[in-house]
Amino acid sequence: MTFNKQLVALYTALSIVVLFSSSSLAGQEDIIWGVNSSPPFHIFDGKYEEQGFCDALVSSFQRQLPELSHKVRKLPSRRITMLMRKNKNLCFPCLIKEASYNSEFNYTKTTHRYQPHGIITRADTAARIIGKYGQPVDFSSLVQDSNLRFAQPAERRYGRLQPLLEEHLIDSDNFSFISGDNAHINLLTMIVNERIDYTIDYEMIMTYYNKTKFKSNGLVFLPIEEYEGVVIEGAVGCSNNEWGHKAVRHLNGVINELNADPDFQQSLDQWLGTNRPMFD
Repeated sequence: MTFNKQLVALYTALSIVVLFSSSSLAGQEDIIWGVNSSPPFHIFDGKYEEQGFCDALVSSFQRQLPELSHKVRKLPSRRITMLMRKNKNLCFPCLIKEASYNSEFNYTKTTHRYQPHGIITRADTAARIIGKYGQPVDFSSLVQDSNLRFAQPAERRYGRLQPLLEEHLIDSDNFSFISGDNAHINLLTMIVNERIDYTIDYEMIMTYYNKTKFKSNGLVFLPIEEYEGVVIEGAVGCSNNEWGHKAVRHLNGVINELNADPDFQQSLDQWLGTNRPMFD
């Protein structure tokens, strides 16, 4: 090989290295969103396809950060959190901020606020529960009622209520885990059809069910005494690595614009209600 050909080969090799390095750095600028089917957080199909309030949150961040490339990966929630725990580059919108079971993630500032879980049940069962356990409901007493059947989605956990479930309900004859896509929605049909008596979830889940199934289903939402005065802080959680910290810095830089985005706020009003907790 002549000297000139050696120079050309060396230049080509260096160019490839520089191009690869530049591409790698550029790739680190991406916000990679991990989203899962969980109406009305994310809605993958039907009348309200892509109109969940977390869909609106992702769209708003895309508008506020047009200089970055945004990738959306549709994955089961368990797969998303597993990848993040392995420090794969991923951000999970609409997590409860710094929840104990996801404490290792890197979180943005609060993106929205909403009311905590309550009890969803039929009207006749609601009257019975109120009569025995008050309103708001004393959940620590309710879970010991062996005459009422309870179910929860297999991947759902309920914060400070979870130990009560584990102590009194899980492994009992009147407890069930429900798995599969949109298990939290399917649970409401089970309540309507009297296959179970109650579950715990957000009121927004019942709102979505009423909009997409049938309004006259007799479902009732009851606040829980143990959650009185509690407000849930929603945020984006990203992998706790260099990429995730950089992603959070980008997202935090436009939080004020996010909170002023009329499309995002309208979506929150639609699903969480206009009486939702607001920022001061």
